[in-house]
Parts: sequence; C-alpha cells; structure tokens
Amino acid sequence: MAKKVYYSKPLKFFWKQLYGTQKKFTPEFTDEQIYFVLKKNLLSIPLAHDETQESRGLMVSGLELWREDSKGELLHMFFLDEGLRTFLETTPLSDLDGIKKFLFENGQTREVIHLYSNENRETIVYKFALHIPFEGEGYAFSLSIENDGSLELYYSLGENGGRMSDKFYADVIKKDDEISKTHSNMFRLVINTIAYMNCFPDCVTDGVPKDYFDYSENKLAKNLTFQVSEKIKESENVPLSKIPHFRKGHFRRLQSDYFTNKKGQMVFVAETMVKGKAKTISMSENIDEFHPNTKKN
Repeated sequence: MAKKVYYSKPLKFFWKQLYGTQKKFTPEFTDEQIYFVLKKNLLSIPLAHDETQESRGLMVSGLELWREDSKGELLHMFFLDEGLRTFLETTPLSDLDGIKKFLFENGQTREVIHLYSNENRETIVYKFALHIPFEGEGYAFSLSIENDGSLELYYSLGENGGRMSDKFYADVIKKDDEISKTHSNMFRLVINTIAYMNCFPDCVTDGVPKDYFDYSENKLAKNLTFQVSEKIKESENVPLSKIPHFRKGHFRRLQSDYFTNKKGQMVFVAETMVKGKAKTISMSENIDEFHPNTKKN
C-alpha cells in the first residue's frame, strides 16, 4: 500500500490558537469581526515579559496574512516533492538585481497599511502560502518592494515569524547562527519559488494535489500544485544518495538585447561542468504561453 501523503498547514498557529480561541468566546462573530478584535488586542494590550515590540509586530503581520487566508485571497502552493523546498531554499541568488526588476515588473500593486507609521501606500507585493509533503508546519510569505526599491520579506513558520530585507542579505549569509540561516533560507525560498513558477510554468497546475483530502480546506482558496522540472534534476548516472539530486545553478532574468524574443523572462542557469566554464540555460518550452499576473488592484 502506498504511503499516505499529508501536507503541512500554513498559518496553523493563527487558525488554531488565535482564531480558534476567540471563536469559542464569540461564536456569533464573523471571521472579519474576529480579525478586528484580535488586531485591537494585539495593538493595545501590554507586552508580555518575553515579548518585544518587534515580536508583537510579527504577530500582527501574521494576523494580516491570516485575514487574507480567511477570505480566500491568499494563494496556496503545494510542492509534490519535499526536495523541491530544499532545492529552492539553497539555490543562490546570483542575479538578485535582475530578479528584483522582474518582481517589480510582474507584481501586484496593492494598498498596504503600515501599522506603526499609520500610513496607507501602494506597494508591489507577492503573498502566498506553501504546503510541503510530510511536514507539520507550512509557510506563509509576504514579499514587498518598498519605495526605496528594497525587498522586504515577512515569513510565518509555525508559531514563529521573521523579517528579512535584501539590504542585509549579503551580511546574513556570512553568519552561521540558526536565526541567520533561517532568515537567508526563507529569503531564498520565497524568491526562488516565484522564479521557478515563471521559469517552468508547465510544472505548475491549478488545484490541489490529487491525493490531498482535507475536509477543512477553504473552498474559496486559490491553489497551485508544483511538480519538479526534469531540467533541474541531475543526470540519472549520478551516484544516488539519501536526498534528491538537483542541478547546481541559479535563476536569472534575461536582460541583454541579444535575447530579442526572450528579454525580461526568467531562466534557470545550470552548471554542466565541474571544472569547465560551460553552462546550460533552461526554460519551459511553454514559456510563451505563460502570462504572469500583472493585474493591478
């Protein structure tokens, strides 16, 4: 009998602990009313002895993502292969400037409330939740391009959350402590996931995995399922190990005028020789059929 597949639950802490507890006290409240109650409490009650203003701010950011999820407005992505997560979070950001330009050109413009400055301003954002097979905690991300051009990431993983900016990425990747490793992994994971779905759209399908049976699933949610592209796998002749074999390389945005018809598109540049200089550029055969969501809200 095949092993039963289960997938991690993004924002589980917010759904079970915050929302679930409040729902017991006020069962007659709508989800939107519960959101405002929870937000008011988070912004007004004194900090606990082990809390900081920064940790409270992370909680509020997580609550904002939960609100979008409760309304079915948060995109959910399912990885069929748990190794894909490892591949994406360890693939270097060798063309971060080029990817930033791609994000700027293809993101959604949305009005974002900056809590402590009490400002409302339009910001280009990418928000999505990530389900990994055979893991308990899922991921939720909000990546924004700020007025100064910087990339600002908020991520939620279980009861923990964090912030990361490309301003500090070069310094963070040089550190060996667990917090720095987590920040850099999350930063690579969210950016490379966006790059992957644009580079290999034929590996991304609408809906949940066929073996996904979750009766608590939000029927309003927008779902995508990710398969592993053959173009990022190593040759079958490579000796096997305990983890999946993926090609070393990085995602890059084509910027040269040489690429007349492909300029501005995302590609995967894979190393093909250990000691040589040869490289292979991979992109989906159906890349011309894929149109990123450029709708401006």
